[in-house]
Amino acid sequence: MVNLDIRVFENYTIQDILGEMPQADQKLQEKLEKETNTLIQNLDTKSKSELQEILSQHLKAKQEMTKFSGAQAMDQSKIEMFHEFLSKYITAIESKIK
Repeated sequence: MVNLDIRVFENYTIQDILGEMPQADQKLQEKLEKETNTLIQNLDTKSKSELQEILSQHLKAKQEMTKFSGAQAMDQSKIEMFHEFLSKYITAIESKIK
């Protein structure tokens, strides 16, 4: 069973990603890019324990999203878009922890 309430970034849940809205379009891509860059910049203000908590939360979100990769009823382009930005964010967090 998937927890649809898991937060991805600040403004989205797994339910948002799997649902019809927001649509996977240029506007969403630009919004995710801006949000990801802002979140990465804000990592400098986080303690190591906060970074580990954020990393744990986002790894779990990525794992849950992966369960739906390839599901025909899902908007794969949107799932892939979130995966791309989520991977970028996770990589930035991991580099800050090291």
